[in-house]
Amino acid sequence: MDKLKSKKILSAFIEFISYHIFPFIFIFVHDLNNYSLHGFLIIMVAMVALYKEYILTLNPNKYFHILYSVIYILLAALSLHSLNLFVIVLVFAQLAFLYMTRYLPDKYQNLVSLVEDFVVPSFMSIALAFTYMHFISVNFVVPLLLVNLATVLINYFEGTKADYIELAVISGLCVILFLLNYISLWTALAIIVFIVAMSLLKKYKNFNQSNLFYRVIGNLILVV
Repeated sequence: MDKLKSKKILSAFIEFISYHIFPFIFIFVHDLNNYSLHGFLIIMVAMVALYKEYILTLNPNKYFHILYSVIYILLAALSLHSLNLFVIVLVFAQLAFLYMTRYLPDKYQNLVSLVEDFVVPSFMSIALAFTYMHFISVNFVVPLLLVNLATVLINYFEGTKADYIELAVISGLCVILFLLNYISLWTALAIIVFIVAMSLLKKYKNFNQSNLFYRVIGNLILVV
């Protein structure tokens, strides 16, 4: 039990780090170094990561959700003068989405996966980027959403005809976004190679990892 608990806490820490990977890559690549770390935001982001990877597995009840929300609201109140209200609301919205997944019936598991593996990670990174860059760029949002979507497709890949069509579609989307100058040629190629390689490894070598694993790798390749 302690080993499982430690593993979940480690996953929460990696989840927390994963939200920061592409924002800080983008900041350093574009020499946007006029930022300072925000303590309250770090705690808020950590609350989301901890809830997603650890607390949610403990099946928290509505009273815990109320308490957890009160803690967040107190932090938000303390940070109002130094943190953008949009960011505060955006981060809390991700927490609320995670609360929602706790009560959805099993038939909505695809929606749960989409929220946990795409919506929450994407908007957490956007919130961090907006805070530290003081603006948000299409050139940041597009590759972020693209690679996070790719990781979801990898998780669902089972080698069916529809799965291969999805691979072709997202590969084609990478090409289109390159032609529209939203991503570089190397980024487009890196994402295509990444999603194809991971999908084929899953199909033929039983290399099946968590979405967090794929997301960390995917965000790292965006440095290309």
